[in-house]
Amino acid sequence: MIITHKLRFISSIIRRLILVILFFMMGAQIGFTGEDGMKKGDFQVSVDAQRIEFTKLPIFKDGAWLVPLEPFAEQLGLKIEYPKGAKMVVLCGGVASELCVPLQFQNSEEGVVDIDGVTYVQPAHLAKTFGFEIYKASANTLEVIQPTRLASEFTLPDLEGNPRHLKEFRGKKTFLYVWGSW
Repeated sequence: MIITHKLRFISSIIRRLILVILFFMMGAQIGFTGEDGMKKGDFQVSVDAQRIEFTKLPIFKDGAWLVPLEPFAEQLGLKIEYPKGAKMVVLCGGVASELCVPLQFQNSEEGVVDIDGVTYVQPAHLAKTFGFEIYKASANTLEVIQPTRLASEFTLPDLEGNPRHLKEFRGKKTFLYVWGSW
């Protein structure tokens, strides 16, 4: 009787351990980053309201999200060159002028890394470098906008008479109600 009770107890512990192991294995397979419980596929980037579909998932490294360079640079209209024999990438293009910027791999300040033959970049750093506006819509959504697509800056008084600048509301949903008595 005592042996049967011990066997049931051991069997119960083994079943629970198996469930715990399966849970962790499933979590690894669906792509948990280990950082704030978000999945890799949850990070989204859009350029001028067009969501970028990445063939390789974004990664979370050293406290920042990194995205594959090619689809992101293509959406920004940048040209990519990999100089032969150099551990760097050169990007050319931009909003205002033809700017060329060399970026060294494995440079955490520039946010460019090469992992298994895929070049990853910090999207906000790269977009700002080439003159785009960046808005963090949420913890896992980044919006990149060409400045030419933004409304012109203006200031109007609110209901209390305080001056409010349009740029205070960038990145937020804003309803602008204009009324006139003419």
